[in-house]
Amino acid sequence: RLDEQTAHRHKNARLLDRLLVEIQGITPQRLAPPCTRNGQYAYIFHVDRKAFGGISTETFIAAMNAEGIPNQASYPPLHDLEVFKTGEYRKKLTGRQAEESHPFLKADFPQTHRAAWETVWIPQTALLGDDEDMHEIATALKKIQNHARELVTSAVEVRETA
Repeated sequence: RLDEQTAHRHKNARLLDRLLVEIQGITPQRLAPPCTRNGQYAYIFHVDRKAFGGISTETFIAAMNAEGIPNQASYPPLHDLEVFKTGEYRKKLTGRQAEESHPFLKADFPQTHRAAWETVWIPQTALLGDDEDMHEIATALKKIQNHARELVTSAVEVRETA
């Protein structure tokens, strides 16, 4: 089933590419020209929050879930993980590496942060649907965009009452 499912996910991901690029503020992850087929572990796209009324990624993800579209945020940047922030990782190092300063862990990494906190991942299982399912994903994103201001306001109200 692997070849068949991979081809199906690839086909649906290319359909999503065409649909989502039409939504202002959504940028699908580019497929490198030499790539003939992507296994699509996940369908990843960038969300420009300004085009969605300043909505947080957390609220955007919740809205997608409310629309029945499975999704998740990206993995966190490695340098932001507690194991690196606390220095716990040093216990796994030996010799000079364990003693050296590791200033790269204190760098800003703006592109890493952008990739981690401004992207949304749709799991590969969602790409096993049909064309209609891909159109429903695009429709849900348009709906979220059309109601973004309301979502931002309700998210603020929830935080204020918590």
